[in-house]
Amino acid sequence: MRICLKRTAALVGLAVSLAAAPAARARVVERVAAVVGDTIVLASEVEERVAPLLADVNQIRDPDKRAARATALRREVLDRLIDDELIVQQAAELKLSISNEQVDASIEEIKKQNNLNDEQLRDALRSQGMTMTAYRADLRRQLLRFRVLNIAVGSRVNVSDDEVRAYYERHMKDGSNVQVRASHVFIAIPDGADAQVVAEKQAQAQKILERAQAGEDFAKLAREASDDAATRADGGDLGYFGKDMLPKSIEEIVFSMKVGDVRGPIRADRGFHVIKLIDRKLKDPKPFDQVKDDIRAQLRQKDMERQTKIYLAELRKKTLVDIRY
Repeated sequence: MRICLKRTAALVGLAVSLAAAPAARARVVERVAAVVGDTIVLASEVEERVAPLLADVNQIRDPDKRAARATALRREVLDRLIDDELIVQQAAELKLSISNEQVDASIEEIKKQNNLNDEQLRDALRSQGMTMTAYRADLRRQLLRFRVLNIAVGSRVNVSDDEVRAYYERHMKDGSNVQVRASHVFIAIPDGADAQVVAEKQAQAQKILERAQAGEDFAKLAREASDDAATRADGGDLGYFGKDMLPKSIEEIVFSMKVGDVRGPIRADRGFHVIKLIDRKLKDPKPFDQVKDDIRAQLRQKDMERQTKIYLAELRKKTLVDIRY
């Protein structure tokens, strides 16, 4: 059973015990993965977080592809740890903290959402390789992240009544509410990549496209190769969405595809996408008053994600971040 915390990022973590070396042996020196301001992120922290993600990677037969995927996952985890540390530092500046009572309340909410009692929750955590102590610590970090972003980023997000009405007029009035369901494999381009690296990433995406078009299972390809942590475990599934939810360069292609089509590589701001169209449907129009709150929430979430990326980039610019791993 997988346990999810709604309104925050998906839980990732694994408590790892390190056996102490005999005194007669040389000490193992801990490695620094990154320096964030006055704080260090240890390589052991990266390995602790990446461990549960490597299970699927170990199923990849090609050793070069397996090594490349593991390296990409470690960088992904390290980036998240850096972002988390930046947010912790911002929380200190804002004098924000999460109390034990708030953690307790969130656990009760999670138990209710998943229909679990205390023992079932512990069993579910054990099946994921996590202790209750580690789970509470991870949950506290997530709640703190959510609180900081709500304060720092939430104030930047403002969806006007005109924007909500305009979205309704474009996509939901007169039966024009076309929605599609798609899956994707995302190949990220590292920050500061030169032309050669970009070409290599494009070639990697091209090979995935060719394998998918040759009949390989698209969800399996996504689980093996996608750099999108949010959708990888679900085989790249993006769910149903309407227009104005994707970058225009991707949206125009997706909405022109037929069900079953696979297209790519499509270049976006952070990398290349290979996309498969799973379904297309036309929803009956509903009165504006019935859907306006849902539209506002959808548009707000989209802008929240965009503003969060901008905010984290700003934090990195004003804080010393030295990556060494």
